Amino acid sequence: MAEEQKKERKSLGVLFPNVNKENPKSYDLKGTVTTPEGLKLRVGAYKANATGAGKLEKDAVYYWVHRCEPLEVNQAGESFDPASLDS
Repeated sequence: MAEEQKKERKSLGVLFPNVNKENPKSYDLKGTVTTPEGLKLRVGAYKANATGAGKLEKDAVYYWVHRCEPLEVNQAGESFDPASLDS
């Protein structure tokens, strides 16, 4: 009965930590998410430490979103991923 009540959780996207940053100005967290309406968004965020003046304790780690824009899709219906290009 518990399994009947268990709803399937739909993935709304994936955000990855950018651990091998070639440029220090690159996002610390990046990826794509999908809104409930089906719009795919590209997201980029920077890692920061809280000052302690707000809701978080001093030096608590958080990410602030700097980029949230529609994902460009080509005519084949696929998104362009520059990381997939051979260097």
